[in-house]
Amino acid sequence: MDIGLIKMESDSNFSGGSSSRIQNLVEDLGDENFETRNEALMTLKAMLPTSEVSISNALVEIVSDHGDNEAGSKTSFVNKGAIELFQNMSELGLEPLVNDLLKDGDVYSKRVATDAIGRTGRMAVLPYLIKCMNDDDMYVRWQAAKGLGRFAGSSDARDALVSKMDDSEPYVRKRVARSLEAFGGTGPVDEKIEGPMEEDGKGDIDGDGTPDSKDKEPRKASKKKDKKPQKTSKKKGKNKKDDLSRIAEKKENIDFKTLGTASAEDSDDLKNIKGIGPFLEQKLNALGIYKYEQISKMTPELEDQVNEAIEFFPGRIKRDNWVKQAKKLK
Repeated sequence: MDIGLIKMESDSNFSGGSSSRIQNLVEDLGDENFETRNEALMTLKAMLPTSEVSISNALVEIVSDHGDNEAGSKTSFVNKGAIELFQNMSELGLEPLVNDLLKDGDVYSKRVATDAIGRTGRMAVLPYLIKCMNDDDMYVRWQAAKGLGRFAGSSDARDALVSKMDDSEPYVRKRVARSLEAFGGTGPVDEKIEGPMEEDGKGDIDGDGTPDSKDKEPRKASKKKDKKPQKTSKKKGKNKKDDLSRIAEKKENIDFKTLGTASAEDSDDLKNIKGIGPFLEQKLNALGIYKYEQISKMTPELEDQVNEAIEFFPGRIKRDNWVKQAKKLK
């Protein structure tokens, strides 16, 4: 994968006060008052160069907790602000978006994540957009198709779009055709949406009185009332446990003869290493890495082993100089 993103310094070891301020600002993104929302957005944008990771993690948490996106609701305001902020983030900031929302989030979180990464237009996210073209949710596929339209120079993006010209949903097929126009291709651009698109069979997904088959811009339906945001938190928690269990099983692939062994009882605060946040620390612990001393002994081969085991972006441990930092901290 071509990772052509600007690297920024991680802020994982920021103070609790700073983290609390970021949390408050992220909450303000959903305020019903426009001035409050806008001030929060502008402040967070200004903080990105030094607080990118903290902001990203806070955004991921609030998006995953809010569920669906109803126009004019707190959720829609939060999602809009989050998407705008993610567009200005480097690879480091996009990692929580990809790993927590896109990979482990519920369907509503995945829609926001796909929209956000699609708007970046960066080559590093292209494989994820291509994968989303096969998602079970039609709106995730629609967002992926829209995002792929920004990669007009990529044959992989074009091939992914072409493969979905016969998607089972006309709504997706129409978006695919529009995106293919950027590649100089042709498709069923004028294809009408043949309703009904809603489960209840009304065929008027946005409630504007115009049938979907004649509506040029039908919007997505609201979430059904029987789905609760709490399910997201439970699922997220379960997925985290699954991730840690899966990572723990990879211990046998790590050269602990070189690293040395340690236990939770004598662990160091690995978050003091720039590039390591709370969840990443848990991943390292699950793998059996608790001490600065262990990280300081990583060879290039071990960096690759650990990088793969914790499911990190390729080469990130080396680029963030974990070994050099650990040597200073031990």
